Amino acid sequence: MLKLETVHSHYGQIHALKGISLSVQAGNICCLIGANGAGKSTTLMCISGIKNISSGSIEFEGRTIHTLSPEKIVGLGIVQVPEGRRIFPYLTVQENLMMGAYRCADKAKVYETLEKYFDIFPILKDRNKQMGGTLSGGEQQMLAIARALMGSPRLLLLDEPSLGLAPLVVENIMNIIRQIKSEGLTILLVEQNAQAALELADYGYVIETGEVVLEDAAADLLQNARVKEAYLGEG
Repeated sequence: MLKLETVHSHYGQIHALKGISLSVQAGNICCLIGANGAGKSTTLMCISGIKNISSGSIEFEGRTIHTLSPEKIVGLGIVQVPEGRRIFPYLTVQENLMMGAYRCADKAKVYETLEKYFDIFPILKDRNKQMGGTLSGGEQQMLAIARALMGSPRLLLLDEPSLGLAPLVVENIMNIIRQIKSEGLTILLVEQNAQAALELADYGYVIETGEVVLEDAAADLLQNARVKEAYLGEG
């Protein structure tokens, strides 16, 4: 579904991505793991069109997208949940969710979709009139994911969904991602919690200083000695 071929990207003189190549198969969860500053979030922003690439190519279902604007990329069905959640703090939960469906003119369908995700995220239904900024960190993360899903994406880009959350909340978030995947959605997951990401994903890439240094089936990466030592805290 998605293919990056030798993608380079810069922030001024800083060479952030140094020839990233990866692919995501339809219906799978693919994860990118690596240390902070490795280039994981930059990779997602390049896919979304938020960050320009210096060279290389990005294709979605065989179509070149790195020359498109972010809004056109969203129109193709690629939606990103940004790091740090970025919900609208002074809008209610329901207003935040409706913002995710801004491209859909069919109001009946929008409200049908809203009810669907209220079923998946019952805490959001309970808090639907509450301001987004008053939610807990875990609730805001659920809101950010549900807002993205309101846009009926075909490829969901998830950037650090477990960041700053308590272990029980992380487990809940990961279970929700697993449920979403079971409905056929393709997901590209960026996550510093390598254990959680690899247990969830079908395939994984390890990024270090802007380069892919390792790739394999997620189950095999969990058993990889290099991954265990560097990212799973095992000697």
